[in-house]
Amino acid sequence: MGILDTIITTRHNVNFQEFKPEETLREILSLVEKERDKKILRHRYGLQDSEEKTLAAIGEEHNLTRERVRQIEKDIIKHLKKNSGRSDAFLKAKDFLLNIVAEHGRVIAEENLLLRLNLQNSSERNAVIFLLHLIEELDHFIHDNYKKAWVYVLFNNDLLHKSMEVSKNILDQKGKPLASEEFLQHFKETEFYKENQAELTDKVILNFLSLAIEIEKNVFEEWGLLNWKEIKPRDVGDKAYLVMKNGKKPLHYAEITELINKAGFDNRKAYKETVHNELIKDARFVLVGRGIYALSEWGYKPGVVADVIKEVLLDFKEPISREKIIEEVLKRRMVKKNTILVGLSNRKFFTKVGKNLYSLA
Repeated sequence: MGILDTIITTRHNVNFQEFKPEETLREILSLVEKERDKKILRHRYGLQDSEEKTLAAIGEEHNLTRERVRQIEKDIIKHLKKNSGRSDAFLKAKDFLLNIVAEHGRVIAEENLLLRLNLQNSSERNAVIFLLHLIEELDHFIHDNYKKAWVYVLFNNDLLHKSMEVSKNILDQKGKPLASEEFLQHFKETEFYKENQAELTDKVILNFLSLAIEIEKNVFEEWGLLNWKEIKPRDVGDKAYLVMKNGKKPLHYAEITELINKAGFDNRKAYKETVHNELIKDARFVLVGRGIYALSEWGYKPGVVADVIKEVLLDFKEPISREKIIEEVLKRRMVKKNTILVGLSNRKFFTKVGKNLYSLA
């Protein structure tokens, strides 16, 4: 990290500690003279623990039409934008929020911004959203292909759109979820990146990625298309596949169940019996030991120990020793040595050649 990065990080840490959205909100609301207008704002934005209400509900409460409430809200916001410079707390909050949006490429999803601020409750979240509406340099960004976001007024939409196009092409071509580091590596090989390198820091690239509705991260922090099972698993089999692929080794179905529940895919709890039943019938999984499963894509094949011994002998294309057979079978099955010896003793399938060599019968 360079000296400039250190200074920026230190400044942000100080600002995070000093950023008090509800205190800033109180100072801003003091600029509104009429109590009725303050109440309308509180209910429109859910401020200061007030219930968020529709225009119609607020109008009914104050004996006003829906359109009149909308106009009052618009006038108050205009008044506050014009006079917010009188609030030192707001000016500091504004500078802080603008810095965050700027460092993410001048656009950030509203939910990501709120998560970054690590707010304690919904009251703080609503206060921040209201303050964002008062920052003249920012606009609400609403687009069918992107999550609700906040952008600088002069934001270059083309940079975002082209970045998304390139990102989707990368994911389509690879056909599998990618960790951030691997995705960035592929992204930086594109002509688009080379032409726009000055604007596309790692943080900006990943932030743009997080804005797309069609792209998402799974529970293991890998990026992919939202309709992929590896990103949004549809059933227990998909979840089992993901935890096993992440674990990179054969696992007992009870351990797979535990990992599914720990991963937090959703609110549905997995049960051992259900997981076991799913693994048995799904071709993505191979039983390699007592209750132990591996992924078929790792090279494991279904069958009893005798089938594995046959596979080993076919692979070597010549008689091999008992010790070598045991060694090779144990690479493909998690079974006891004696189980392999029992299978090898089946004269129907295997025959002994010489002192200690075996071949297919």
